[in-house]
Amino acid sequence: MSPSRHSLLDDALEMSRRMAELGDAEDWDAVIALEPERRLLLEQAFATHAPADEFVAERVRAILDLDKRLMARSIAARDRVAEELGRSSRGRKAAGAYHAANV
Repeated sequence: MSPSRHSLLDDALEMSRRMAELGDAEDWDAVIALEPERRLLLEQAFATHAPADEFVAERVRAILDLDKRLMARSIAARDRVAEELGRSSRGRKAAGAYHAANV
């Protein structure tokens, strides 16, 4: 017997919570590793075109809220990495100019 839509959504919600916690800890490799399994749970939950009840709507809202949290964390991490890369690039350029001037 296949799992019910409610069970699949509960599992997807729990996985979304775990992914958000991992994002808070900036463990992006673990977040990425969990995403395919979560996607599969969601695909299975919505494979049938049965109408959504309030339980489904509540779970979907909670998952979307966690996704927003995770997205905000990932954007902040991306921006930090971009800033660090920019500083590193400027440092290499300055060092290169210094060495070129002393040749």
